[in-house]
Amino acid sequence: MHESGHACQHEAMTNGALGLDGLLDWNQARYVARTAGKALAARSARLDEAAGANLARAILTLEDDPSCDVAAIDGYAVCGEGPWRIEELPSGVALSPHCASRVRAGMPIPLHTDSVLHHLKTEITRADISGSNPEIITARDELTGMPDEHARPAFGHGILRQGEHSHAGTSLIAANKRVTPAVLALAAATGHDSLEVLPPPRVGTLVLGDELLDRGLPRYGRPRDALGHMIPAFIGEIGGRGFPPTRAPDSPGLLLEEINDANVDVLITTGSTAPGPNSHLRQVLRDLDAHWMVDGVMVSPGAPMLMARLPDGRILIGLPGDPIGALCALMTLATPLILAMRDDPTPPARMATITDDAPAPEFAEDTSMHPVRLDDGTANLLAPDLHGWALADAYVVAPPGTGVRGDTLLVLDHLGR
Repeated sequence: MHESGHACQHEAMTNGALGLDGLLDWNQARYVARTAGKALAARSARLDEAAGANLARAILTLEDDPSCDVAAIDGYAVCGEGPWRIEELPSGVALSPHCASRVRAGMPIPLHTDSVLHHLKTEITRADISGSNPEIITARDELTGMPDEHARPAFGHGILRQGEHSHAGTSLIAANKRVTPAVLALAAATGHDSLEVLPPPRVGTLVLGDELLDRGLPRYGRPRDALGHMIPAFIGEIGGRGFPPTRAPDSPGLLLEEINDANVDVLITTGSTAPGPNSHLRQVLRDLDAHWMVDGVMVSPGAPMLMARLPDGRILIGLPGDPIGALCALMTLATPLILAMRDDPTPPARMATITDDAPAPEFAEDTSMHPVRLDDGTANLLAPDLHGWALADAYVVAPPGTGVRGDTLLVLDHLGR
């Protein structure tokens, strides 16, 4: 796959068949993908559909917090001098002098409340007044702790005034923050039904080839599709909306229909990327007058990847058909593109020193990517097969001429960040 992708691609460039000057190196391809992605237009999204998007506008408080005067503690709202007779008041009814009403922390206090006494700093007695036998509370002296009819809390004690925490219009979460489950909880708790977000890009997957099996063991010379599950999962983790894959026969007419019908922002195809007479994807892209942005990258594995912008603005990424090459292509093109379309910042570079010589790429001018396990700033190389890639917790990128033990190389996580 790599040899045909590289050698045939060089031949196609020489013939001028695609209108490009040559293969891009790995850093150039990442740059093209990152600059090709533009943040989608902001829109209002219900809370149940806003998860994972980035906020286009800060979340603001809709009302004062608290929205009215409330009790700061469990106890008794009191009016005037004590002792106070306990009354059970309907909502909206004002306290009378020498009266008290039970309240809980966060509960609106009655009108004319002067202060709130903590329930542990009061003494409750019963007194016969006209046979009603009401409960009477008396405050305790701050120094002695003894009941004192003359003791009285300071005016406003135990009360949270309206807007004391924040006033309406206060920013709770700044713009560009990702809408996490906790952000959703805060938005709901403060009365929001929708949020203004930058919607994540919608990404579709076209799995090309009649011979691929979608379940069971490979049989009768037909390989199992290894990419239909991988690509939507990868896109979902990087922050896009990955749709279930569509399987399409690798024929020009049907492929053209599937590309035209895909209601997505980015379409990812698998296979049919290497130049040659059987590359129906390339034929369809030429028929659509697509604008080619990447046609092959000097990287091993994954060289015969491509990216083009369709006339209606959608972007198509073509992945090689082998799983490792496809994963490298996703890291090289899809990751920077999706991050840019989400308006996410570029993650800071991480470096690690490799502990053994990396396998040399087939072409000397290639950048190579290798699966590794990280250990305190060092990168231990794993087997270069699919099993090794599955066991890896990171991948190192070796520019041409590097990859020997002791080299310090760029480290990417499992999503190519």
